[in-house]
Amino acid sequence: MNTHSHNILEFNKLKDVLNEYMVIEKNKERVYELGIYKDINSLRKDFEIVRDFIDFSKYDGGIETAGMRDILEILKKCDLMGMYFEPEELYDINQNLRLFRLFKNRLEDLDKYKELKGKFLSVPVVKFIEDVINKTIDNEKKIQDDASLDLRDIRAQKKLLSANIKRKFDDMFSNETYSKAIQEKIITIRDGRSVIPVKLDFKGLIKGIEHDRSSSGQTVFIEPLSIVSLNNKMRELEAREREEIRKILLRITDQIRMNAEDIRKIGEGVLELDFLNGKSRYAIENSCAIPEINAREQLSIVEGRHPFIEKDKVVPLTFEIGRKYNTLLITGPNTGGKTVALKVAGLLTLMALAGIPIPAKETSSIGFFSGVYADIGDEQSIEQSLSSFSAHLKNVQEILSSVTKNSLVLLDELGSGTDPVEGSAFAMAVIDYLKDRKVKSMITTHYSEVKAYGYNEEEIETASMEFNADTLSPTYRLLIGIPGESNALTIAKRLGVCDEVIEKAKSYISDENKKVEKMISNIKDKADELEAMQVEVERLKQKAKKDQEEYEERLRQLEAEKNIILKEAYEKADAMIKDMQNKAAALVKKLQSEENKKDDMKNVQKSLNMLRTSLDQEKKANVEQKPKTVRKVDIKEGEKVLVLSLKQYAVVLKINLSKETAFIQAGILKLEVPLDDLKKITEKKEKTYSSASTSSRTSVKPKIDLRGKMVEEAIYELESYFDRAMLNGYKEVQVIHGNGTGALRKGIVEYLKTCRYVKEFRFGGQGEGGVGCSVVTLK
Repeated sequence: MNTHSHNILEFNKLKDVLNEYMVIEKNKERVYELGIYKDINSLRKDFEIVRDFIDFSKYDGGIETAGMRDILEILKKCDLMGMYFEPEELYDINQNLRLFRLFKNRLEDLDKYKELKGKFLSVPVVKFIEDVINKTIDNEKKIQDDASLDLRDIRAQKKLLSANIKRKFDDMFSNETYSKAIQEKIITIRDGRSVIPVKLDFKGLIKGIEHDRSSSGQTVFIEPLSIVSLNNKMRELEAREREEIRKILLRITDQIRMNAEDIRKIGEGVLELDFLNGKSRYAIENSCAIPEINAREQLSIVEGRHPFIEKDKVVPLTFEIGRKYNTLLITGPNTGGKTVALKVAGLLTLMALAGIPIPAKETSSIGFFSGVYADIGDEQSIEQSLSSFSAHLKNVQEILSSVTKNSLVLLDELGSGTDPVEGSAFAMAVIDYLKDRKVKSMITTHYSEVKAYGYNEEEIETASMEFNADTLSPTYRLLIGIPGESNALTIAKRLGVCDEVIEKAKSYISDENKKVEKMISNIKDKADELEAMQVEVERLKQKAKKDQEEYEERLRQLEAEKNIILKEAYEKADAMIKDMQNKAAALVKKLQSEENKKDDMKNVQKSLNMLRTSLDQEKKANVEQKPKTVRKVDIKEGEKVLVLSLKQYAVVLKINLSKETAFIQAGILKLEVPLDDLKKITEKKEKTYSSASTSSRTSVKPKIDLRGKMVEEAIYELESYFDRAMLNGYKEVQVIHGNGTGALRKGIVEYLKTCRYVKEFRFGGQGEGGVGCSVVTLK
């Protein structure tokens, strides 16, 4: 661990802050030991667990930290034979067992947070230990009366004895002889025995044992002789109570000892819960996120903030290293925020590599660096620590001798504190050394030569901290790709330094430096113009996007309105078809008995088919149809079916699966109908019923027996029977359907309500079969 760099980047100060979110003392020690992870997969997995816990805390209530303890320390008593847990210790164990059980049950109920759930999957719960402790210890950490039968009896005797003692004293308080001797009518305890305060001058009046005196000596505490035996009995009961409590605690300790391994796992789980909860609370309260951890030594900070600067004052920084370039050279005036930028890069990287969420956007990406090295020490540092040029060189040398390709190096004011020419040369040499070894680095400088060098090198990106020359104040914005001006003379002029001094100072600036400053100024002006153009382009893009969304929304509304209108039109058309089908049904029966009107029947059939075909074609052409799935058909060609819309039986001639229709023949009428309009008829084989269903026209009886038949089969026979009954001149017939399950009776009654032959019907009366028979009056 690079302790010096970590201290400079204030990583230890960050640990102090994180410690305030930990409840258990042992976890505070763990925080101080935090360092860079050695394995990238372990870091990624732990971050996923922290992410789950943050979501669990934000959206599902989190955990209750009150009562959290390090029960691993308490459990050490299990290793010492003859030792037992005190009631307070048992209470703490119970609280933590309960806390962990509720947390684990909560995860099971939520059925999410996969990584967090997996973290504690192997940790058991020991509810039966909780139950044992709950029956023994109350919420005031005292042994309950019902902890054992003997304890309950002892405490009952104590209560009774205490009442007797109180009654004895009350008798003394009410006695006029004794009342003048008693200082106060109260009962106090001395050496575990009940006594009363007596005035010194009257102590001979009350016979008893003196146990104590007041500090003034004017009051003595006397145990009356009448109370001595009762006090002795009370002391005996108290001794028995202590022994019984000891036995109870030993029994519970033995049970805990037998399950010590499971309870230790729970204790470790509670420690981990406190650690995760501390990280999560820190992340939530400080608007931190979990970044991506990449294995390519690339650093990309998106809107990163220094954790020790107030959120409403800090200006977020966005920058990257390692993708297009390995070195970022930051320039700009003093007090502009260059040092803060270095510390943001270093501290956020250390936080992420130690498994701590960072104050930046979740889209930030931190490389898995093996080390972070920093040399930051001037008047600009947050800690205000100063370092000499010698110490500065020593730090740089230690860094250069330790870095690898997998390191992140942060150098503030490289080469400063000595002759500018030599300092610039030294700075460029260090940059070359790091660049040649592909070390990722961020470096700040004031030197014009270094600015020009960085701007011209391909593998170095320049940046600057923006400065408002009009207000003489920094904006703390980091501008990538733009070298910064020192602005020393500009600031001096704004502060009132006379023009003569300013002009004289300018004359001492070399032509090369003037060219560099002019180049920087021109680049900044162009960058400002480009930024303004970019803002305008973005505004136009947003406007175009909004217009496009409004157009698409209007188009969707028009399409929906069109479909609604068409849908209503075709619903009316479908209703008209059904009406025509109902009328055609009546015509079908009439035509079936008039063979000489076949031509009229064919015309009706042709008209129906043409109308249906025309409507279907228009519907397909104009209405958006949902994709259909091929229906599984259980009707075969040649089978007898019921046409629901016509309420007629027919024979299937041909099935068209692509159109989901079938050609049927009902008598002499041939139609194409939807498969949904057909219902298959199940016929029973070789079963005979009443002769009414098979009799000829001349032998029709005034009743028909349909018992035992299926509903569709019975209706089919009943319709045929009505034809013959009307031809034989019957005005009233009986339909026997029986009671049974009621299904046949219900089906026949529904049919009679709509049958064109039926004028009215009723259930049979006495001698007519009751509700098992329907008496039908024909038209």
